[in-house]
Amino acid sequence: MNIKKNLLTAILLTICSLGFAQDYKQNIAGEFTEYLNSIVNMEFEKSMGYITPEFFEIVPKAQMIQLMEQTFNNPAMEFEIKNPKILAIDVVQNIEDKYYSLLTYSNQMDIKMKSEEETEDEKKMRLNLLKVSFEQTFGIDNVKYNEETEFFEIQSQKEVYAISINGETDWKFLVIEKNQKVILEKILPKELSEKI
Repeated sequence: MNIKKNLLTAILLTICSLGFAQDYKQNIAGEFTEYLNSIVNMEFEKSMGYITPEFFEIVPKAQMIQLMEQTFNNPAMEFEIKNPKILAIDVVQNIEDKYYSLLTYSNQMDIKMKSEEETEDEKKMRLNLLKVSFEQTFGIDNVKYNEETEFFEIQSQKEVYAISINGETDWKFLVIEKNQKVILEKILPKELSEKI
């Protein structure tokens, strides 16, 4: 009888913990999707509500909104984000009274740089320089130039830390950019920032 009771308890604990794991991962996925959609729809003020508040102690919120508006509304460039997909959500870690989960996602960025009055040779040189720059940033296999539309089609994969006070809801996000390590070290606990 005792063996059956212990087995039943173990099974129930496993089911409960799996249910919890799915709940927090579903919450992360749902909130991150809302965050990405707000950027895709150019609702930059709304998107700021999904970024971890500590980030704005370093970079003011108004400055971030202005930067995003300038990027998306730059008359010299057409910019579109397409097909955002969450690829993985890691197991949550409790560090220093907060919960962290590493999320990996991908999307396609279509970028067209406009230029007034240039010769065909100047255009070729400009496009080649842009292509090399994008390939260095995103990898050769992730950059294609569509001659018909004149858009660079860039496949991007990024990592983001989902951060929560309770480990279940109200997830905020911090995109991991290696060139922003100094900022990330001020926000993330040492054991996470050391992995960047």
